[in-house]
Amino acid sequence: MTRSAIGKLAKSTIGFSWAVSLFALQRIENTFALCRSSKRNDQEGAAFSSITRAIERQFTRPIGEAFRAGDQLQRGMLDLMLSVATLEALAPKSIMKATLDVMQQSAQTLTFLVPGRESRVTWQELKNKLQAFELFEHVESALQLPARAQITLTELVKRVGALNPYLALWAMEGVGHYYAENYWERNGTPRKLLTGTEGSALARSTLVPLHAGVGLSLASRLLQRIKPKGRPAEVQEFIQHFRMLCEDNSREGYAGVIFEALGVVARTLFPHWIPTIHRYLSAIGGTLTDYFWHGVGRGIYFAPTNFLPWCSAPWRALAMSQREPPNESCRLNATAGLAFALTLVNIQQPEVLETFLAHHGEDLSKNAGFSSGVSSALMIWRYWTQDDIHLAAFREHQPCPCVPQVAALWRSQVKRPYEDALQHRYTLLAEHDRPEGMFRYVALPQLTGRLTSTPPAEHSN
Repeated sequence: MTRSAIGKLAKSTIGFSWAVSLFALQRIENTFALCRSSKRNDQEGAAFSSITRAIERQFTRPIGEAFRAGDQLQRGMLDLMLSVATLEALAPKSIMKATLDVMQQSAQTLTFLVPGRESRVTWQELKNKLQAFELFEHVESALQLPARAQITLTELVKRVGALNPYLALWAMEGVGHYYAENYWERNGTPRKLLTGTEGSALARSTLVPLHAGVGLSLASRLLQRIKPKGRPAEVQEFIQHFRMLCEDNSREGYAGVIFEALGVVARTLFPHWIPTIHRYLSAIGGTLTDYFWHGVGRGIYFAPTNFLPWCSAPWRALAMSQREPPNESCRLNATAGLAFALTLVNIQQPEVLETFLAHHGEDLSKNAGFSSGVSSALMIWRYWTQDDIHLAAFREHQPCPCVPQVAALWRSQVKRPYEDALQHRYTLLAEHDRPEGMFRYVALPQLTGRLTSTPPAEHSN
């Protein structure tokens, strides 16, 4: 029997078993008898599939959705097992992608099966986070890029345009990282990645995620060069080199977007270097420490220890963003970075942010960093899409009346800060084309004074 025939039979069989399991949830007591025959295995597979489809037609909508998600999950797992003999499947990146696919499908299934609104919301948040990470990490798969092909940045950006806005945002960040990584491999240290001929022709809406992706590549490449017991002088040299690369590869007004990625990479991959990096940035002065700790807050949200729902709700990431920074200014930025990531990842489901507020709203009302991060994320989304149904739905979201205090928190921590920021902060940032201001915590009066002293930027697109 061929591997293809085995696969068809096995997939049909596991689909049948999953259907029967969910069929019991509806307490439908019909019985089905499957008669064995001596026909070929693919015919037996067809028999299993036929009964499976008959059962599926009896499901109510929620159970039907759960069945389809679970059936896809099991088939994906079988695909992984059947392909394990190939060299491609054994590649670490392929294994990671297959794992992420399975985890996403598991989370999707559990959003239908687990009882309670809050439990479903936390599993949805996990699915969103996994999807965003996979699109970034495996952008070549999402865009169906040929292996080892030399594709221009213009073509990469064009391919991203075929995706819906939510998927495209994370894929565009992945493109920035992918493009920078390819440059490292072929030419060494990147130069003028987003300021050269190709970069200058890009639409302004693409620049924020592209700069963010480039920043992640630059930061991870350079941090890897520091030895585990490296001398402080090595860290100082690293920071100087990283600052130079940020300036050299970014548009004016975007260098902070690249620099913020240093905090993300340090928190997720090299947390032992955070205190040393902080000391040197503090000695330099200026806004670099703000960008760094905003990135640390974003990294806390994506930290592996905070991925699983039972580790995230109540979200212990908030406690980390308060505990890890050394002073109040850094705490404001870390909280803003955490809120920024939480909001952007879950822009399609305001219920996630509502659940977060239900657990932590009282503490957040004392921390201006949270509302700043939320409004910055919503403004970045507007920068990206101009406007769309998700942003409108987020702005008009009405929290569940079952917890009256959450509605007040939503108005004070989400709706009102965003409306204020849209009226003042967004207009200034867009007019002067300095979106880096959305990647750190800045009180509105400070931001207004700083931007109005510089002339507006001229835009070609």
